[in-house]
Amino acid sequence: MRIKNARVVYILLLIFLISCEEKYWPELDNKYESLLVVEGMITNKPGPYTINLSLSTTVRTSKYIPLSGYELKITDDSGQEETLTENKAGEYSTSLSGIQGVIGKKYQLTINAPDGRTYKSEFEELTIPTGIESVYAEVEYREDLNYYHDLAGYQFYLDTYNAENDSNYYLWQLEATYKYRSDFLIRFIFDHFTLSPFPKPDSLQICWKTDKIQEIFIYNTLDLSEPKITRLPLNYVTTEARELSIRYSLLVKQFSITEKAYDFWNSVKEQNVEQGALYTKQPYQIRGNLFNTKNPDEPVLGYFLVAGISEKRIYVGRPPPPVLMYYPVCVITDFDIERFGFIYWTDGTTWPLYVTETAEGVRALTHQACVDCRFKGGTIEKPDYWED
Repeated sequence: MRIKNARVVYILLLIFLISCEEKYWPELDNKYESLLVVEGMITNKPGPYTINLSLSTTVRTSKYIPLSGYELKITDDSGQEETLTENKAGEYSTSLSGIQGVIGKKYQLTINAPDGRTYKSEFEELTIPTGIESVYAEVEYREDLNYYHDLAGYQFYLDTYNAENDSNYYLWQLEATYKYRSDFLIRFIFDHFTLSPFPKPDSLQICWKTDKIQEIFIYNTLDLSEPKITRLPLNYVTTEARELSIRYSLLVKQFSITEKAYDFWNSVKEQNVEQGALYTKQPYQIRGNLFNTKNPDEPVLGYFLVAGISEKRIYVGRPPPPVLMYYPVCVITDFDIERFGFIYWTDGTTWPLYVTETAEGVRALTHQACVDCRFKGGTIEKPDYWED
């Protein structure tokens, strides 16, 4: 009886502690809400160059609010300039034959708001880019308490060539594209109360998906004996998802940036790392290189990047044995077979529905992502740059 009473007390105490837990929301000053946010760049790579304008929102109501009707100009230190065209809400671009970034020149962005306010960036020099010598991947294992096994995957690394200057500042942006397949072929299509054989069972089985990697990668050569970077760790990709199931490609964009731009991105990276420490740094307080010409104290978020760029793409296949793949795989269940029997009662807004079969030829209405690879966010259109 004492043991039972002790268990009851423990459970009540646990419920009390959980019920007393409250989410912490930092008190952010209202001056960091509804601010101009600027994202864009000019490089030595041919344009067009794109600038995005939006409004900042609160932590609780994070969403993208594009800004239309603004006038944007990019000007170099010799007086050449171009007015950008608004392609869609909040997105402004130069023309194909417009201004071209030139190494050694300085560039400035001017933003004229509909209400008469004017914002400018400081002139920044387009520095000479350092070449990427190689990008490569190595199989590595990592411990993670969230998994019952060690994580396996590819760790990507980068080597640069020797830079022309001793002091160099770098920013890397990564874009991943991978090829994957759905688990089952499509045997029938159901649409408008009609079940018909599907003409090309494998036509929706192979997809390609492209994702921008959000992690910030920066580095400088100030403390190196020579201005060359070796084995810089980039992203790590595990076998817990389908990225490495067939073929994976990583595009690395290396930007040679100014010290001021490096300081900005370093601050952004530090803030992201410290998010778990109850906001030891107040969000939105990091300012870039833009300012209101009549009110310099007005915070402006984001950065107009002026940088030399080098690019390199790498392809890797599925990791070789003994590396194991742990990504979820579809299995046809009795429930899927039963669902097919009710296909004529399905909601018309979900049509068309694709039907597969078991090895014994029994029809099944499984989750559509198991037969149509597009449900996982990819496209059946093979990218122009893709190499098998």
